[in-house]
Amino acid sequence: MNISKFLLIDAALTIAVIPILFLLQGAKKSSPLLRSSNKEELLKKTSVTLPGKEKIIELEKHAKNKGSGIKFDSLIGDWKFVSVWKKGIDEEDPVFSSLLRIFSANIEFKKEISTQNSPKFPVVASIQFGLFTIEFSGNGFLKGNQPLLLFFFNLIELKSGSNIIFSRSLEEPEEKEKSFFALIALEENCKWLSARGQGGAMVIWLKG
Repeated sequence: MNISKFLLIDAALTIAVIPILFLLQGAKKSSPLLRSSNKEELLKKTSVTLPGKEKIIELEKHAKNKGSGIKFDSLIGDWKFVSVWKKGIDEEDPVFSSLLRIFSANIEFKKEISTQNSPKFPVVASIQFGLFTIEFSGNGFLKGNQPLLLFFFNLIELKSGSNIIFSRSLEEPEEKEKSFFALIALEENCKWLSARGQGGAMVIWLKG
């Protein structure tokens, strides 16, 4: 599944359930829903300073020319979406970024699976709203010097806790049709990761 489609599904789901959550919580300023979308509070809790878009673009140029030095081992773990910049726009998209933070949109890279042709590893992308979680599961691999993170999802599940409410298998696309992120930079202590999606959007994740 294309990452752009995944993010669009995230956005559609979040827009659909936000009014319900506000009604349930009384739309109070102190509600956990509102607090969870505040990037400043999130960064304060993790003691992380994120680079601005101009700095990321500088890092991107270096990654394209000389490589980012990012290896698979440093990617293992949960990564939460924090900021999104749409292609051609200098300012962070406040609405989309907030929605992704509110619903804990993340991507997880798990322990490597060895194959004869190339090393693949499990990839799980998910969002949460209330007691429900939507998970997209599949595999990914790194390619090239920058490198590119190519991946695909072959399963989508709707869960309530550990219970699977809905499950559907997805066909694996041809390699040229697989989704990818062009990895840009990884903070020296592996606290944040930046990348550009195939649609041109730039993203930053925080290590969960």
